[in-house]
Amino acid sequence: MSKLKPPKNFSDFIALSITKILRFIADKFFSKRYGHRAVVLETIAGVPGMVAGMWIHLKCLRKMTHDQGWIKTLLDEAENERMHLMTFIEIAKPNWFERCLILFAQAIFWHFYFILYIFFPRTAHRLVGYFEEEAVISYTSYLNQVENDLSLNVDAPKIAIDYWNLSPNAKLIDVIKVVRNDEAGHAKVNHNLADSIDNEKNNKDDFEKKEPKINTITDAQDSNSTTSLFSPTAIGDLTLFNKIVMAPLTRSRALASGIPSKMMGEYYGQRTSAGLIIVEATQISQQGQGYDLTPGIYTEQQTTEWAKIVKNIHNKGGKVCLQLCHAGRISHKDLQPNNENPVAPSSIRANASTWLQSGSTEVSHPNALQSFEIDKIIEDFRQAAFNAKKAEFDMIEIHAANGYLIDQFLRDGSNKRTDNYGGSIQNRTRFLNEIISAILGIFPAHRIGCRISPTSTFNDMSDSNPQLLFDAVAKEMGDKGLGYLHAIEGQKNNTDMESFDYNKIYTLFKENGGLNSMMNNGNDNDFSKSKNADLMVFGIPFISNPDFVYRLEHGLSFNKADPSKFYGGDEKGYTDYPFYQKI
Repeated sequence: MSKLKPPKNFSDFIALSITKILRFIADKFFSKRYGHRAVVLETIAGVPGMVAGMWIHLKCLRKMTHDQGWIKTLLDEAENERMHLMTFIEIAKPNWFERCLILFAQAIFWHFYFILYIFFPRTAHRLVGYFEEEAVISYTSYLNQVENDLSLNVDAPKIAIDYWNLSPNAKLIDVIKVVRNDEAGHAKVNHNLADSIDNEKNNKDDFEKKEPKINTITDAQDSNSTTSLFSPTAIGDLTLFNKIVMAPLTRSRALASGIPSKMMGEYYGQRTSAGLIIVEATQISQQGQGYDLTPGIYTEQQTTEWAKIVKNIHNKGGKVCLQLCHAGRISHKDLQPNNENPVAPSSIRANASTWLQSGSTEVSHPNALQSFEIDKIIEDFRQAAFNAKKAEFDMIEIHAANGYLIDQFLRDGSNKRTDNYGGSIQNRTRFLNEIISAILGIFPAHRIGCRISPTSTFNDMSDSNPQLLFDAVAKEMGDKGLGYLHAIEGQKNNTDMESFDYNKIYTLFKENGGLNSMMNNGNDNDFSKSKNADLMVFGIPFISNPDFVYRLEHGLSFNKADPSKFYGGDEKGYTDYPFYQKI
């Protein structure tokens, strides 16, 4: 990062000017006179994150605007910046006079930033972004100096080794690199926050559209209590034709750039008789992609094409939910940005395969996520939810199943972390909870669903106590008031399935404030087998039967699906399955 983000308007120019003035002061006085440039710059850069985190937290408690799930992100940044400061104090060892100067700089900037944020929050966040970009430039220069004079390359202090999980023999160069990467991530987070405030204002009118409600609350309750799949029902204020849900099914028919294709629009448009369509797993970033030709929701063009598909579904009276997904370690280097390794909670390669256009291949070995990278992924989920709202999806579903990233954090077979995201069940559910909290500023709770697969071993997944884990997940999702909990009920030849109590998690979810439960896997049309299931999910039958609901209701025969056409290809085995015709 050698150049700062170009300013867009007068507010940005103000933020950039302030940054340049303070940079000049740092260069002119602190760097030349006291020789602890890195410490001073890091001190100044650290204050905005701390102040922003505290102030936004206060705004949230007072139910003020502009909080879109950023509290945890910014508080984590504040902690991250504090560690930067402590690390460089250990390395530079400033004297007491220099420490007083640092405190003086903090005090001045704290008050300045506090006042700026009260009146001009967007400018304040842009200012932080510019400061972090300047920090990246400074650390790059610092790195060059140390690399050219290895006598400066002292041992990394223990506080840095412990915090960033560095090698016990790490040196100053290693510390500078990881801190520089942190600052680049912080810059992007704060620039995105400034942009999100703009987007919130620009799209405010679009997001105020109301969904028609059922006549009365009693009607909704009565429709949910019936054992018929074909009677109307509701998820909060979202009315559905029936209780039949089309499962999210990866079909790999998107364009190579992750843009939804025209035939995807035709495919979903054929299946609008489902009460709710949950469209296929959609990656929140390129890093989140697990298979070739799967759609994304992280660019403007992807969002625009999704909006066309949603409009077509709505024009036919259907309701549609977008499943947001990050594949984590179930990916291949060929799918990742710059051919990097996939990421995961721990550096454990799955005994699993992925699908490329060249065919099936083993997944690549993943890198373990660092704390600042986790914050970035949470922000990617929030931005993807914002894009889904912009495309006018009725709901979103968080994919916490099938061995993908969130599931990898949940289960102790794949999560061996020793920080706040690993170990105890409370820590392992933290990532999912923070994602939900982040998107609650975009979609209300009753328009958010969560998919889990407690006993599935797909993608090399396991857990030492799935009942205890997913009881906790169900309760936590209920506490957040989500619209539904979507459980994949087991897997053939899996002994965990026999002892797992799915009715218990549905009960816990609804007793703690959740609205509806979805039953998935091996379903028929009899709800009596699972009295706590409100909605029933069907997968493969929808692939080969665009009129599946009609056939099911009238006891008609079904088209047989062709598994060889499940992934990739053209319209064959995708949009060419016939509707029922009398012979």
